[in-house]
Amino acid sequence: MVKFVLVTVLALVGSTFAASIGQSVTTEKHEVIPLLKFETEKEPNGNFHFSYEGGDGSSRQEQGVIENAGTDEEALEVSGSYRYIDADGQEIEVHYTAGKNGFVPIGTNIPHSISALAKAAADLPQVSEEEDLKARRKARSNDEKTKKENSKM
Repeated sequence: MVKFVLVTVLALVGSTFAASIGQSVTTEKHEVIPLLKFETEKEPNGNFHFSYEGGDGSSRQEQGVIENAGTDEEALEVSGSYRYIDADGQEIEVHYTAGKNGFVPIGTNIPHSISALAKAAADLPQVSEEEDLKARRKARSNDEKTKKENSKM
């Protein structure tokens, strides 16, 4: 019985100690940033718009539109922007689109080459999942045929 109590106490002490590892307790105060503006609108068809502006100069706005509703080509197309002041005091602003052609960001902190590459990729013709799956199966089949032919040599 004494061993059971001792093991139980040690287990409780050990688990309490283990639970506190990795937790940091801070008394550091953080500035509360006031919300100067907040707007949101959701439509029954799935379209939406929202925006906010913080007292620290940060802001975000975004709108989404359902295109080709009710068809196989239905897609949510989103565009928006956000702005904030970084740790060095520089204003960072990013504008973006996102949808069936992927995410395309353009911003003050994003190298032009990345934005240009994202835009170019978005302009490429899209391949459906079904077409992609067929192409992968065909490539796998061709690989297997090549392996068989090489093993006969």
